[in-house]
Amino acid sequence: MSKKWCSCDKHGEWKGKLEKYLQTDQKITLLALGNVKFDVLRYIHGRKDIEILKVEARHMKRREKGTGLKVIVRKCRQPKPPKNE
Repeated sequence: MSKKWCSCDKHGEWKGKLEKYLQTDQKITLLALGNVKFDVLRYIHGRKDIEILKVEARHMKRREKGTGLKVIVRKCRQPKPPKNE
């Protein structure tokens, strides 16, 4: 089984790729730099059918790239119950 990965950009094209990969029920690695990492986390956190397996953040060697984010996700076997607010 090959691993799927997706580089996230500010235009949001990664969302379509993520949806396609989630249909195969495999682990997907999302890579993001800069402010896009916040959009990625917000999107994943808002989805009840996506399970976060691992999150890594690190400073890039070239300072202008900032902090990078690597998130490994997969489709939930059972959807998360809604939060009581």
